[in-house]
Amino acid sequence: MGFSKILLSTSLCFTLFSGFSLSEAKAETSKDPIAIEPFACTEVGTYTTSYKSKTTSTKTEFTHYATNNSSVTDSVTRSVQISYAATVSIGGEASFKVLQTGAKITANVGYGYNSTKTLSTTWSIPKGKWKLTAGSKWVKATGTRYKVVAPCNLTNGTTTTANYTYATWSEKVKQ
Repeated sequence: MGFSKILLSTSLCFTLFSGFSLSEAKAETSKDPIAIEPFACTEVGTYTTSYKSKTTSTKTEFTHYATNNSSVTDSVTRSVQISYAATVSIGGEASFKVLQTGAKITANVGYGYNSTKTLSTTWSIPKGKWKLTAGSKWVKATGTRYKVVAPCNLTNGTTTTANYTYATWSEKVKQ
C-alpha cells in the first residue's frame, strides 16, 4: 500500500511539473546562448523613412496677354500644357508615401508619374488688357531614410525628397 502512495504522489508531481514549458525552464537555467538569445528584429535589412519638413511653390507654365476693346465681356480659351509629377529622390514608393503623408498634401497624380497634361482653361475677359497665367502647384517634402540594423537600430541616415504636384492654378491680372 505504501508503494502505491509513493507512485501516486510521484505521478502527481510529474503532472504538475510537466505543465511548465521545458523550453521556458531551459531558457532560465541553461547556459545555451541560443535558448536565451532575444528574438531578432524582423525588420533588419530594410529601410524606413521619417518626415522632416515641406515647402510649397507654384510654377507658371502658360502666359498670354489678352486685350478686349469692347464693353462686352469676351472669353479666351487655351489648351495649356501643365507639369504633373510624383517622384522621390531615393526610397521608392514607400518613402514617397511617408513624405506625402507627413506633408499633409496629397499628390494629384500617382507615384512615379512625371509628364505633362493638356488642360483646357477659359478666362472671361472684360474690357481692358489682361495677363492670363496658368500653372501647377508643387510640394517638396524632405525627410531622412535610414537602414534598419540589428538590434533594430537606425543607421546611414540619408536625406530624401519627394517632389510632386497637388493642384493646377490659373488667374487673370489687369494690366
